[in-house]
Amino acid sequence: MAGSRTAVVVEDDADVGGLIHAILGAGGVTARLAETGTAGVDAVRMHSPDIVILDFGLPDITGLEVIRRIRSFSDVYILMLTGHEEMMDAVISAGANAVMSKPFRPRALRAQVDEALGLQLPRP
Repeated sequence: MAGSRTAVVVEDDADVGGLIHAILGAGGVTARLAETGTAGVDAVRMHSPDIVILDFGLPDITGLEVIRRIRSFSDVYILMLTGHEEMMDAVISAGANAVMSKPFRPRALRAQVDEALGLQLPRP
């Protein structure tokens, strides 16, 4: 892969964050984890990632507020992960590029990230 790709993962569940970190790492993407929305916004400012993977329910602010704050300074690709299917339209309207339902399949997340970053999927 030409060039290094970086992701900011905003997820308060350590197990889910670890899974996403492993999925991204297997695809050659460096992941920076943040456990709160505020820390996630700060991480986006600091690392200028290629993609943000964002949980909807966070301990300090909602994923919608995180999107609003990020959009005030960046057009980074945002993939929202949510178990709240009724919020999907609101998430896209707020400025997310894509939404995936939780629970998600690791292979589906990897494909979504690869597509967003314009990467080639390895052939089986």
